Amino acid sequence: MAVGLPSSAPSSGPIQLEEAFFDPCAARARRLDARMRERLAESVRYVASQAAPHLEVPAASLASFLERLERGPVSPHAFAAYYDWVLALDADDLGEAAQRLDELLAAPAAEEGPRILVLGDPARDRDANRIRRHVDTDPEQPLEILPPPPGLAASGREWIEAALARLDAGHPALAAEIRALVREVVLARGSDAPDAWRFDGASSFMLWGAVVLNAAEHSTRLEAVQALAHESAHNLLFGLAADGPLVSNDDAERFASPLRVDPRPIDGIFHATFVTARMHQALARLREAGALDAGERAEAEHALAASATLFAQGVATLDRHARFTPLGGACLAGARAYMQRGAW
Repeated sequence: MAVGLPSSAPSSGPIQLEEAFFDPCAARARRLDARMRERLAESVRYVASQAAPHLEVPAASLASFLERLERGPVSPHAFAAYYDWVLALDADDLGEAAQRLDELLAAPAAEEGPRILVLGDPARDRDANRIRRHVDTDPEQPLEILPPPPGLAASGREWIEAALARLDAGHPALAAEIRALVREVVLARGSDAPDAWRFDGASSFMLWGAVVLNAAEHSTRLEAVQALAHESAHNLLFGLAADGPLVSNDDAERFASPLRVDPRPIDGIFHATFVTARMHQALARLREAGALDAGERAEAEHALAASATLFAQGVATLDRHARFTPLGGACLAGARAYMQRGAW
């Protein structure tokens, strides 16, 4: 049963170009979250109406869930369960669809984050399996994410908490935006297989409000700062581009990416370039605020130089090949202006 998605935009309308500025802004992040919840509510109502002849949709549970969406932030699993529900309906698997609908309607409200969680066993834990499926979506580069051992999870939590405290002190605007955008930081690890794809972190539009961080790849406060800046920036772009793309290139086109060894679509290169500038800004602001010790200053200088090089590589590819939409052009212009100011 193909249910499709509603074609009309939510009542708040598409994002305005003046929202696409580069600097972190918690108020904008909250507006984006509200808009994403409006979109989800509209889509749930539409799909429920289309599925009603084939699938019982409990009216009281639906009304309660929609009320939670209107009141405030919800768990990232609400968004992921919605996509699982639609996929099950499209596959005519009504048993699966009923289970996914129950999970969707049971998704709880969420406070501003981030909660720091540890990935469960995807073979046994429903939420862990959902996270795995929604971040491992590239068949050309399969991404294995696994539960971290307790010691690694504990140290990862310490680094994330220390990174947030450091941002509170040295770059409070980014700290506030991260808390408004990210509900859950999920600690995981990658495979030890020699041919496994290595990852530092992962995000997915289908898990709005969640990021996965590899606890084995962030062993200093500044590495954790960059990871938070990186993955939260992906979520920012997901929210900004919810109603339309950043570039109009065909996804089949592949080009060199600054943050991946494999050729990537232009949209992926756009994301990589933008988030590199955000990583750069996070460290530059901490340095300017005097929030780094001597060892961290040396670490930051090395990372700032690397980010500047990667940004230049990404921009060169985008300038040669990207067909920007007005929104994409506005987003990149802000990142480019920041990187060109040369105040670091």
